Amino acid sequence: MTAKQPPCLNFERHAAEMRRQAITVSTSWFLWVNILFSLFILGRNYFSPEHLVAVVHRPLHVLASTMVLVLAASSSVLFILRMAPDREAVWLSQLAKGTVLFLSLAWALSFYVFIASGDIRVIFPLAALLLFTALISLYFDARVLLSFIVPIWLSILVSAFIYAQSPTALNAVLWLLLAALLESGRRMLNNWFLLALRRGQEKRDLIKQLETLASYDPLTGIANRRNFQQQLDNAIHDATQTGGELAMIMVDVDHFKRFNDHYGHQAGDICLKEVANQLKSAVRKRGDSVARLGGEEFAILLPGGGSEAAHRVARRLAWRLQNLAIEHAASPVNQHVTVSQGISVWKPTMSGTVFIAQADAALYHAKESGRNRWNEYDAARHTD
Repeated sequence: MTAKQPPCLNFERHAAEMRRQAITVSTSWFLWVNILFSLFILGRNYFSPEHLVAVVHRPLHVLASTMVLVLAASSSVLFILRMAPDREAVWLSQLAKGTVLFLSLAWALSFYVFIASGDIRVIFPLAALLLFTALISLYFDARVLLSFIVPIWLSILVSAFIYAQSPTALNAVLWLLLAALLESGRRMLNNWFLLALRRGQEKRDLIKQLETLASYDPLTGIANRRNFQQQLDNAIHDATQTGGELAMIMVDVDHFKRFNDHYGHQAGDICLKEVANQLKSAVRKRGDSVARLGGEEFAILLPGGGSEAAHRVARRLAWRLQNLAIEHAASPVNQHVTVSQGISVWKPTMSGTVFIAQADAALYHAKESGRNRWNEYDAARHTD
């Protein structure tokens, strides 16, 4: 089994992916706010008392045209986001970012018209509401948030210096305080966002580690009995559906108890690891699987393989162990570690229980026949 991975190993990549998804989701609410504000600007003379009616803006119709563009762009993008078949598509996040920049430029032009026309009553409250709305919607992506804030900010500052008759220190303090509030709020919200992502990533990493512990043998790193049973069920299902072949080899280390008694349990663990490595090397392809069922008993599953393939794998495993030559002075069979193997070939309608039982029976006869050999199950109990 691989070494324990540190938590949040892929945190940065996960955070970038979550930001991309979040921009698509949060933009919808942000667009609704822009629609509401644009409707307010377009109709504010109809809802305001007579003494608060807005002045005529110059150049004529620029403000109204800009608000219509904001309304149209926001509505169109909302419709696209609503109808998109894949809400997590990359192009949707790019569209959302482009829309945020367009809306910022449109509002920057609108504030310029407000100031140039002398209609300054609405500037600070409207700008503050817009900027805080952007903060709530876009705090997790500093670049996108700045793409909305900076054009509006520059437009107001430049227009104020050009058109203002008597700039005051109070105005400067108000705008600086607003900037400080926005930045401190962004940092606080972003820290919460990152903290939530880290907690989620840590939980996912922990679940993955627990799944690994539950599915793999801690000593050898290969699949355990539970994992093997799942793979066997899947392999039988696939073979049933496709009509393909399937074979299994049960493997037992010969006289392993004597090995442990003679060399000690630590040497026994090393021996089992080496046997597991040889099992992994002996299989044919990536689709084959090996597992430790318990103690010195192992299993090999060969999807798409029949009797001939199983015999080749069994022969290759015996040859590899012979070349490895792990000393086993306590064995009456051989001076080196050997294995007995039982082969079972799956047949249609055969259950997993029967499949395993046949491999066990073949293994038993291989051991009864003198060990250090392989045997295929058949009804007459013949050995190869």
